[in-house]
Amino acid sequence: MNTEPQILMYNFQEEKRTHLIRQYLNRAGIGIRVVQTPEFLESLGYLFGLPGFSRNPQFNMGNNFSDEMIVLKDFSREQLDSFLAFFRQNGLKSVSLKAVLTPVTQHWTSMQLYEELRKEHEAMQRPKK
Repeated sequence: MNTEPQILMYNFQEEKRTHLIRQYLNRAGIGIRVVQTPEFLESLGYLFGLPGFSRNPQFNMGNNFSDEMIVLKDFSREQLDSFLAFFRQNGLKSVSLKAVLTPVTQHWTSMQLYEELRKEHEAMQRPKK
């Protein structure tokens, strides 16, 4: 089984920032997969190439989102800390929607994860009462 650290990247539009992020990940030996809209209904397990996950036969008929999102797999604590520090050190805007692959989320589609992260992010943005 592949236990190398990997990352799924969604909807990164800003060319210079994306180039810097990809450069960092390549130097750090982290595998990168840029997920395209037609793949948004595939399970995260399939996108990461995990054994036992197969392609979803359902065609994506417009299920999409445009927010940036990343999913991290098999990052050590140090790798995660230095990846997040890289954004701060380079003055790059952070990615609001980020997740670490878990035994539960590996069965989710990108759309399911996006919806969940968006709800959490919105809840955290609400003013405290």
